[in-house]
Amino acid sequence: MKVELYAAFLAALATVGCSTATSPGDKDAQRLAGSWKCLSATVNGKALPAETVGQLQLNLTTNRYQTKKGEQVLFDSVYSLDASKRPKEINITGTEGDLAGKAAQGIYEINGDTLDLCYTMPGKDRPKGFDSIEGSEVHLTVWKRER
Repeated sequence: MKVELYAAFLAALATVGCSTATSPGDKDAQRLAGSWKCLSATVNGKALPAETVGQLQLNLTTNRYQTKKGEQVLFDSVYSLDASKRPKEINITGTEGDLAGKAAQGIYEINGDTLDLCYTMPGKDRPKGFDSIEGSEVHLTVWKRER
């Protein structure tokens, strides 16, 4: 009986893997993979200084999300996409520290080698548009793919 349950479990996993392999979110995750340099960043309606922006880097795999300032890791997380929504949605879930297991909710748009990312910290509502106004607690960043 255990062997039959195990075989059924493996078959179910294979079916799930096959059905999600071609989802729009998976295609976007493949497009996002790589290193990105920050072009601009606005937090709660205030632009970050150019010196800070110039040090920010985003490294993505198809499921890992890591931001760095110079050599310092700021966030090391996992992420998931829902490309069927408009605007497209991203959830970034912390893997360590105070944010472990907590998801920041955001939206994203890929235009060639540019990534617009707008999100709030865990516990806040997902942004509806790509803007960050004072009092919104929204983070808006624009990234350029590094070659």
